[in-house]
Amino acid sequence: MGEAAALASALCWAGTSVGMARLSSRYGGAVLSGARFLIASPFVLALLLLTGGVDELRAAPWSVLLAIVASACIGYGIGDTTYVRALPRVGLQRMSPTATALWVVMSSAGGVLLLGERAGWDLLLGGAAVIVGTYLVVRGQVATLPDPSGPSRLGPLPTVAVLVAVAGAWAAATLLLAAGRGDLGAIAVGAVRIPAGGLIIATVATIATRGEVLRRLPTARDLPLVIALGVVGTSIGSLLYIYAVAETGAARAVILNSTSPLMVVPLSMYFLGERPTRLIGLGTAFCLAGTLIVVAAG
Repeated sequence: MGEAAALASALCWAGTSVGMARLSSRYGGAVLSGARFLIASPFVLALLLLTGGVDELRAAPWSVLLAIVASACIGYGIGDTTYVRALPRVGLQRMSPTATALWVVMSSAGGVLLLGERAGWDLLLGGAAVIVGTYLVVRGQVATLPDPSGPSRLGPLPTVAVLVAVAGAWAAATLLLAAGRGDLGAIAVGAVRIPAGGLIIATVATIATRGEVLRRLPTARDLPLVIALGVVGTSIGSLLYIYAVAETGAARAVILNSTSPLMVVPLSMYFLGERPTRLIGLGTAFCLAGTLIVVAAG
């Protein structure tokens, strides 16, 4: 059941990526990210109440809570928002495998340099495979755009810059969370991190645009999909991942969860009309191989 939960979590994230790609050309990244996390917040808070985690949060020092909120600012506010915003100009098949693989390698390297974790051949070999895979994916062009009337594709160098920015934000948030979460469990962390992420993104976007972002909220036609992204992608996907870690262990859960880019390819072909090239397929294989090497051997 643990392995099945990890694969189901990967499918949830793949479906969420496809849903965000469909909506990203009509709404800003801040709108989609903020709405997704605000919708997921009641479910995570309800889980906290059901599991009796309120007392755990009350006993946590302020430094731990601030570290969790800062992690939400960086990972959700910068990483996820940039991911969604760049989807129309990068393409889901180029964004998903490379951003995921770079995040794993950057987080592992950061753990070695900043947290004193073990370094070995797995990090070097896996990192090299991810770099090669990223190069192949970035060089490959998706034959069909999700929205032909939307913005044009970014070139190789701007695409690399976006991928590094997204993965770097995710890695920084991961390392900050690993170093500062204290003894809090995953559910307690999520009950702080997800609502904080939604509130921060919504507040900053509203202030930065002087309220203009409120006029670009999802319409009645798109609202069911946005709710599904929050409930299924963020809430249920996170809960399945937490269950998988508890049942089968963190290493196996991460390995199985990192297969989501493979699920993205057929979903993006069916729902978005994207047609992969050989370079994208080969690059995706390199990225996944590098991810599995880093996670499994580490």
